[in-house]
Amino acid sequence: MIVGGIISVLDLEKYMDKKQKLLDLIDKAGKGSIEAAEEIAVGYFKGDFGEKNPAKAKKWASYAAKHGSEVAAELLTRI
Repeated sequence: MIVGGIISVLDLEKYMDKKQKLLDLIDKAGKGSIEAAEEIAVGYFKGDFGEKNPAKAKKWASYAAKHGSEVAAELLTRI
């Protein structure tokens, strides 16, 4: 929460944890993990990494679906 322009330490830690998780998933996806790409797509769709981002969700879901992810294929029908 921002109070008077100051972000609380807890909110900053949550933000950093989300960003680190995203970076870790991107690293795994870059090494061929379709499960990681699927998780990135779902995270962007739900807003788990900040605001919802349908364009990025579609990009990652397309990649994962192309490589066999049924979850990602289903997600594409909802974007």
